[in-house]
Amino acid sequence: MTTETPTTNVPALAHPSSPRRGRLPMGLALLAFTAGGIYVGMRWHSTFERWLVPSAGSAVPAASDQGSTVPGTAKKQLWTCGMHPQVIQDHPGDCPICHMKLTPLVTGDEASTSAGSPGAPASSNRERKVKYWHDPMMNPPYISDRPGKSPMGMDLVPVYEDEAKPAGAAVVIDPAVVQNMGVRTVAAARVALSQRVRATATVVEPESARTDINLRVSGWIERLYADKDGMAVRQGDPLFDLYSPDLRLAIEELIAAKKAGTSGASDGAIPLKATGDALVAAAELRLQTLGLSQEQIRQLGDAEHAPATVTFNSPVNGIVVDKANVYKGASVMSGQLVLRLADRSTMWVDARVPEGSLARVRIGQHASLTVTGLAGGELAGDVAFIHPNLDEMTRTALVRVVVANPDGLLRAGMFAIAAIETAPGEPVTVVPREAVIDSGESQLIFVATGKGRFEPRRVVVGASGDGGLVQIVSGVEPGETVVASGQFLLDSESRLREAIAKFLGQSASASPAAAAPATEHAAHIAVADAKAPAAIVDRVVSEYLSIAEPLGQEKPDTPPASVDGLLAAIDALAEKAEGVDATRLVSEMRLSVAAMRSQPTDKQRDLFKRVSAAVIALVDAMPPSESVTHNLYVANCPMAKAEWLQRSEELANPYYAEDMKECGSIVRRIGDKPAGGKRGAP
Repeated sequence: MTTETPTTNVPALAHPSSPRRGRLPMGLALLAFTAGGIYVGMRWHSTFERWLVPSAGSAVPAASDQGSTVPGTAKKQLWTCGMHPQVIQDHPGDCPICHMKLTPLVTGDEASTSAGSPGAPASSNRERKVKYWHDPMMNPPYISDRPGKSPMGMDLVPVYEDEAKPAGAAVVIDPAVVQNMGVRTVAAARVALSQRVRATATVVEPESARTDINLRVSGWIERLYADKDGMAVRQGDPLFDLYSPDLRLAIEELIAAKKAGTSGASDGAIPLKATGDALVAAAELRLQTLGLSQEQIRQLGDAEHAPATVTFNSPVNGIVVDKANVYKGASVMSGQLVLRLADRSTMWVDARVPEGSLARVRIGQHASLTVTGLAGGELAGDVAFIHPNLDEMTRTALVRVVVANPDGLLRAGMFAIAAIETAPGEPVTVVPREAVIDSGESQLIFVATGKGRFEPRRVVVGASGDGGLVQIVSGVEPGETVVASGQFLLDSESRLREAIAKFLGQSASASPAAAAPATEHAAHIAVADAKAPAAIVDRVVSEYLSIAEPLGQEKPDTPPASVDGLLAAIDALAEKAEGVDATRLVSEMRLSVAAMRSQPTDKQRDLFKRVSAAVIALVDAMPPSESVTHNLYVANCPMAKAEWLQRSEELANPYYAEDMKECGSIVRRIGDKPAGGKRGAP
């Protein structure tokens, strides 16, 4: 007879010598930590209940959930991404943005039910109505009145009426978010705008300081002292020795006249002395006419005989700037230029002032000069001359500044920047230049009105001043607070509001009967502001198909596709496309195609999804010719979650051609009315 040993619920202890000792408590701790983390993450996601697809009783249910939920039954399990809470779907999978595994989403109602709180308010179970669907990752935003996919292949996210932000002009942002965005504000002020006219300039040699050494008598250069271009000479330094028979004869006449005058004075004959003085004066005048100085004439007159050569000296301090091809032994003629000297004790700085700034420049104004060739050197001068004519090619006028150059550091040809100080004008309203958002055609400023509200305003911008200030002619009053940093984030939010308002206005005016039924493949309908010649769109479609068809062939080792032809067709389309929406569509398409360049085939297949979405959006907005749309079909691959265009109804999947060429289905034919969304164009 066997005796049964009663069992107890006391857990068995591990043997002291067992190697697993201590691992069980650690495993339980890790399990508890993981479960706690999952629970905290699920509770954190409950704050994003506003992203949930509405229940079956909602006025506008999601297309994928229609018929899947019956009133009174449990809600369908939803899945979301921990990094991107806006991603919500009704089945597990990967996040389309970061490719992380999706996690189950716990709503506020489910959390309260699981906690056993029977007294939950009735408002937690109220029906919520979808106001519109959008792709939050696109800019400009893609907005639709039904679920589906955006041109980028992303699932559209619902926005409910109770959470839709007002589409007014002002942007309202939480003050904590404003601080995190780094928004900086300043007050518009009314001050006299100080302006400096800045212009590029060149250092030139003064024309008035040039001296030409010309001969008044013919002869030969016996010796040349100033024999190098650029050589510096001082006043009185010898330049060259000249042998001239005519000059020598004139000197002999002076010597003879002086001797005759001296002889007449010793004889006491007054008439003879007077005649000798007249001859001396005539001889001196002749030598002076031939170019000799008074000192030279006096010295030569006291000589016993006329010298063979006469030395010509420099009349000024300067630089030899032109030697006129004169060398030792050269024959020179009367009136010929021998040397050109330039006095560079002062220099000219010729600035090219733009036409628009010329009216503020006056003679006598002070100018600061920064010369590139002088390291750290800043010079100063005054405006001495303003040229009366304007250069037709550069639309600038010459403004000359005179600068002292005692050390000779300034050289002709140096580059400089001239800043001419103009007198302040009348007080005007000014803001920092960075506060103005300039689109080329208009200017925008955000004005902070308090409590996190920022109002965009169109302004008229005037002159720019020193210190980074700019004049505001109209749009902002002195004392108002404007955004000087972070305004581009506000501008993006403002454009989003404008796009939503435009979409909602179009939806309200549209007839409900005209709306296409919601389908799984939400496509793109034509936007009003998009036009282009059909022939150019035909070319884009043809080049697109020349890439799609080889990728859709069941051939191993398919070589990478060349996208140059498609890019050229897109560039041709960009020149002819009309409308803001058309420009954006073409720009998005070109970026998608350019990303395929120089990529391997497998990478091109993945990038081709985005190209296909962009081309489909293009042909929906700007239809090609009827001969092309007659046999152009949109196909969809559920595995790739993407669409493509092809010429026939026989499937040729460009994404999985080597393995599953016939994967997918024909969605529609181009030219038929698509079921899809509208592009909001801010």
